[in-house]
Amino acid sequence: MTTKYGGSPGTLLVSTVRDGGYGLATRALRRCALTALALSLTTGCTTSTVASVPTPAPTATVAAVGGAHRSSVVTYAKAPKTVQAVLDHTGLEPVVESTGAKLAMGRHVVVAGDVDPSDLSAMADVGDDAVDEVDNMTGHSGYGRVLILAPATEAEYEAWGGAGYTDAWGVTRVLAWRGAQTWITLNLAAGGLDAGTLKADQPLLVHVIDHEMFHALTLKPGGQGQAPLWLTEGFAEVAGQMQATVWPRTPPRRATLPTDTQVHKDTYGYFLAWQFVAFVEGRVGPARAMRFYFAAVSPQRDSTLNALSRRYLGASLARLTSNWQHAYRKHGPIGM
Repeated sequence: MTTKYGGSPGTLLVSTVRDGGYGLATRALRRCALTALALSLTTGCTTSTVASVPTPAPTATVAAVGGAHRSSVVTYAKAPKTVQAVLDHTGLEPVVESTGAKLAMGRHVVVAGDVDPSDLSAMADVGDDAVDEVDNMTGHSGYGRVLILAPATEAEYEAWGGAGYTDAWGVTRVLAWRGAQTWITLNLAAGGLDAGTLKADQPLLVHVIDHEMFHALTLKPGGQGQAPLWLTEGFAEVAGQMQATVWPRTPPRRATLPTDTQVHKDTYGYFLAWQFVAFVEGRVGPARAMRFYFAAVSPQRDSTLNALSRRYLGASLARLTSNWQHAYRKHGPIGM
């Protein structure tokens, strides 16, 4: 996703564009579906359009990813007060409820939307799994429930927090007010995300939820602005775990650490961000890489990125970049 700033003071917007994410290790249950999706891709995705990747033919429902549904679906009125509060804190409850939306209650997430209840439940199961996987990746746990909004139309997506981000697959808001509320809004009406059945691009939907969940659980108001996009998006792409099997058909010949502008607009921005973070994680291990990440996005950060790199990664960013470029020239992209 592409990190963007906007909205009211203290609001951080992180949007997922059609980038197709990368990961060091794909989940066994998803690998076959991802491979099929990879065969349908004709080009890398960019932040400027959602039409650059054709929608694959419908396959199985999202439920097939996680097996039997574990979540339950209720109306807002019948939901426990604690679950209602998750939606109330966004300030969008009247707008969401006006559509007749229902709530799917998972162990870690609440999904609100007016799509089919079985699809809501499936998304809640995927969201629960995403929280567990981010916990494993970061070594953290004990988050409150995360809200995922699942609007069925583009108009609803804009009204539910996606206004100005119609080229994105989803947006995560991290707010400094309303109890530091965080929520994810999925753009189900975009490109391959079929809000009617959620059959068209289930691997992509899983990736979007995983990617956005990493942002939702690891970013705090005021901290991410200090970090470059290659860092926040590269780590989220590792969490998304899609590009281990889906990548640009013609990868860039040279490895360069992408600028914020390249991550926003360049076809290869997300690819290169993932490649560098994957290289770093492979070099120092996931635990040290995550300590570097959290130090870099901390609102209380008092050191330069280079100083943090030396402290947590054992080398300057310039040295790590040079080593990565050498490995890229010699061995090619990771995962290929």
